[in-house]
Amino acid sequence: MALHPMLRNLQVLPAAWLCAVAMAADRFGCEVPIRVAYTRNLVFFHDDGGGIDADLIAELARRSGCRFEASVRPRDEIWRMLESGDLEMGTSGVATPQRRAFTYLLPYVYLRNKLIVPAELGNLQSLEDFHDMPGARIGVIAGYRHGPYIDAMLRILRGEGRVVEFRDDTARFTALLNGAVEGVIGHELNLEGALVNRPERERFRVVDVMSGPATPHHLMLSRKRFTPAQSAEWMRLMEALWLDGSLARIMQRNTSPAMATELLDSGYRYGSTDRGW
Repeated sequence: MALHPMLRNLQVLPAAWLCAVAMAADRFGCEVPIRVAYTRNLVFFHDDGGGIDADLIAELARRSGCRFEASVRPRDEIWRMLESGDLEMGTSGVATPQRRAFTYLLPYVYLRNKLIVPAELGNLQSLEDFHDMPGARIGVIAGYRHGPYIDAMLRILRGEGRVVEFRDDTARFTALLNGAVEGVIGHELNLEGALVNRPERERFRVVDVMSGPATPHHLMLSRKRFTPAQSAEWMRLMEALWLDGSLARIMQRNTSPAMATELLDSGYRYGSTDRGW
């Protein structure tokens, strides 16, 4: 007996749906769940599971149909696992030529890392001023990069034995409070997250030592998992978040309006007469 047209449609719909799911999985390379790792940070990812990075991955999951398996790891471990293929994605990573060899890097936030020092150190204005303080030590997160300008000075300080590495913000700001280091590279957001007590925060100055644009932070995709075409599909999703305002709303949910604007500003400026034609 022939099926009623409505019943035939009910049979076709699951097949069409499964086909659409399979096509999406192929486009984004997510036939199986994607392993993504976060690093703890007040704004990007914090202990209750919230933050810019968690909201970003949730929105990408909704738009792509992909499933994610999340973990929290130190920054240096994330990069090692992306290179080996034991991890497929990471968040808020800074590019280097070596890292581009094993990851696709999709920018979504711009950060001006700064020098944070005790107020009593005086009128420091630059990394050079810090370098000129005999024996002054600086605290950084292991595996974290800050862009060429700051990293160049850190190489000089490292060669003098004056860079101390920590696994997270809590450890390095504890060292700053205790005098184990005389400064850290970070951001107002790091200071506010690590030192929630206002009198403690007021003991320190934040000095903008960047002479150029902000440093882009990226979604990192392991080349061991994703093809160039699949990375382009993820880039299209990221562009859609920029264009429809979703990325701005993620920033605004997690920080102040002024800071949200700053985090989306690359710092590059040019006029119509500056482009060489």
